[in-house]
Amino acid sequence: AVVSTQSTGDKAKIESEKGLATENAAEIASLIAKNKDAPIIIEVLKTKGTSKGISEGLKTMRKKAPETAAVIFAVNDDDVFFHCLVPKKLSSGMSLRADEWLATFSGLLSAKCGGKDLYAQGSG
Repeated sequence: AVVSTQSTGDKAKIESEKGLATENAAEIASLIAKNKDAPIIIEVLKTKGTSKGISEGLKTMRKKAPETAAVIFAVNDDDVFFHCLVPKKLSSGMSLRADEWLATFSGLLSAKCGGKDLYAQGSG
């Protein structure tokens, strides 16, 4: 017999985070639809957030709005998560780097961040 090492509380938390990730991705998809031609989107999600949910939503943004730069924030209880996506054209043409963009405010949130020129993320 296989014995699960996860408690019922851990399983519930994992299922809850999966649901939140789905909600986050859907909210970001809605943002894309409403702001399809915007050069920059900076938004705090209305739903509780997860890092995975923001990441999944920005994957969609990369496909559906490839010229849009974005910083998306999500709050979950006492944690804040934020991700930044910068199109290659903006990164090279305007010297806008995702990692540097997040570094400009992560200290204000007592958060840590890291990444590269096209994608970065942080939490705190």
